[in-house]
Amino acid sequence: MLDVGNGTGCKPSSCSSMGKLATHRSSSSSLSSVLGTLFVGLLLISSASAATWSGVASACEPGSDSVGLYAYNVAQFHFASNVTGQIKTRCNVANPMDSGVPAWTTLVVGYQDPDGTGINYQVDVQLDRVSKSTGTSFIIKTFDSSSFASTGPTTHSVTFTHTFDFTNYAYFVTMTVSRVDANQDPAVWYVQLK
Repeated sequence: MLDVGNGTGCKPSSCSSMGKLATHRSSSSSLSSVLGTLFVGLLLISSASAATWSGVASACEPGSDSVGLYAYNVAQFHFASNVTGQIKTRCNVANPMDSGVPAWTTLVVGYQDPDGTGINYQVDVQLDRVSKSTGTSFIIKTFDSSSFASTGPTTHSVTFTHTFDFTNYAYFVTMTVSRVDANQDPAVWYVQLK
């Protein structure tokens, strides 16, 4: 017979075991809640260190010293026909996180250096920070395509150590493409911080 007066709908003889079950479920629920909170915390930490920034070379701002010397081919920033020397474009680096700072340690560049380790063609990328209060700039890392033997379209990276501070500093990358003759066409198409 059910004891409907206690609101549980259980037989009086089984109500004590129902209380134990409810206590067990409550403990399991609390444990699940704690584990869920820890899991979300780990995901947030993981996403903070995994935040990346990428810039496409053709979307950056060419320097005034490069006017009339460069061309775009979709994402590629390269020389206009029969032009030699050096061309530059700069990209602002924004913090991709809503709060905190990314733990970037790698500068990745997508480029083509037709003579690899030679000196006739070259792609350099420089990561800089500039003080918001003084305007003083500091080079964090420089990528030099002549450090790699690749001669076709490729991606390479260099590592660095730096603590980013978007409160007191602004960051930018400068992509420089150089060539001594118009026989080959070095180019850069993207840069990434991860």
